[in-house]
Amino acid sequence: MMTRVDRACTVCRSDDGSPDREIERAARRLLDERCSFAGYFRDVQFRHDNGTLTLRGKVPSFYMKQVLQTVLRDLPHDVQIDNRVDVVSCTGLSSAIDDRDG
Repeated sequence: MMTRVDRACTVCRSDDGSPDREIERAARRLLDERCSFAGYFRDVQFRHDNGTLTLRGKVPSFYMKQVLQTVLRDLPHDVQIDNRVDVVSCTGLSSAIDDRDG
């Protein structure tokens, strides 16, 4: 699922000179500061490249996947969100694809 987020912002360069890493850190900070469910997103990884922030990891419900994406819409950057987070529940329901079958 791709979501376009348009925000006017000057992208600050991080210590390593990479605006991509700064956007990844901004996404983590946003979740930590504004989301009461932040603990569910500890295993979610962020990768920003060419204007797209790709999210990967696992959450316990489709609701939590949507909360994650909704909170990140407030990023102060012009970013597309590519939400590739898998939903894996303790009941055995899952959106994860088993790569072992081919």
